[in-house]
Amino acid sequence: MLNWPGLCTRVSQLDMGRMKRKAEKVSWRLRRRLGDMGYRLRVQRLPTSEAMRPSTTVIVLVMMAFVVFILVGGIYDLLEKPLAILPKTGGWTFLYRGSINAQTVNESLISGLLYVIGMAGLYMLLRSTRLAYRPRQAYLMLILGVVIVLMIVYYTNTLLQDKMSTG
Repeated sequence: MLNWPGLCTRVSQLDMGRMKRKAEKVSWRLRRRLGDMGYRLRVQRLPTSEAMRPSTTVIVLVMMAFVVFILVGGIYDLLEKPLAILPKTGGWTFLYRGSINAQTVNESLISGLLYVIGMAGLYMLLRSTRLAYRPRQAYLMLILGVVIVLMIVYYTNTLLQDKMSTG
């Protein structure tokens, strides 16, 4: 075998270059596999309390439904189980006249419907204040909200006066 110093160093440099490239390929593959392994073996975390918190709109709607339930006498209806309609000489009625301490289920439903429509009118009033750059729509929502709220106040007042009358 011929021993030329320049040839040996040249061959060893070529071998070193090949080995380096092979090592780089291995390290790149190894890095990719280890990265994927971390992804594959990740722990499934349960959602935190911040992620599970409902939106403000849902909270407001649930609170409004609860308030309407209390105002219409939902607890009374559940505990006392009153009649839906009452017999009268000329037919049927849904109002206990002369007694503010008793009510029918239909009376509760009608007053609840009136309260919900009144809240929708108040929401229209709120929306009209947010439409400052569209004056026509803001004015329309304002007028419609005021009309609805005034009608609901009139009808709930009439319902209460009919209930308190003795005839």
